[in-house]
Amino acid sequence: MKKTLLIILLSLPLLAIAQDESKYLRGAVPVENGYVVFRQHYNCTGKSQSDIHQALLQYVTDNIVKGPNALPQARITDTGEATGYVAASIEETLYFRRSALVTHSTRFYYQLVCTPADGGFDIEMRRLHYLYEEAANAGAHVTDFPAEEWITDEEALNRNGKLTRLSGKKFRRFTIDRKDEIFQGAARAAGADRRVRVVEEEY
Repeated sequence: MKKTLLIILLSLPLLAIAQDESKYLRGAVPVENGYVVFRQHYNCTGKSQSDIHQALLQYVTDNIVKGPNALPQARITDTGEATGYVAASIEETLYFRRSALVTHSTRFYYQLVCTPADGGFDIEMRRLHYLYEEAANAGAHVTDFPAEEWITDEEALNRNGKLTRLSGKKFRRFTIDRKDEIFQGAARAAGADRRVRVVEEEY
């Protein structure tokens, strides 16, 4: 019994790693009509379109357009006065590794579109691409990578369905993490209903 318990306890970290890795594997990067598009709907019970709009506009402005990793081209492109949308064109630094001795990063560009309505909103991240400055990281030139040619299942997973070293473990993984951070931050800002899972609570 003790031996069995010990084996179970020792295997828990491996199970955690496997579960953590699974969120980045096949199907994690949706492609629509040939383009990478992340989107999510959130319910905000009892919230009006106006309240949700104001909350999302403030969130996108303060936390993304003026966020700590934002670069000069980041800006709000539609405040929703005529369309109801909150839209932004974002340029920011996406860090793969950051320490006193080593910095490994890429410039990350995308459009963010929020569509509020009474009782909820949709959020969409699209037109993703990366400006990878190899001179600052490991090489000698700058390369522009569209997401469609870099983080899709075909480009970022090997024949065994595992993440490739650069496009998978770095670009795909960190893009998904950044998307989750933005979407969940928007949900919190707008007062979205919580969805409860068995192991964790999330927006």
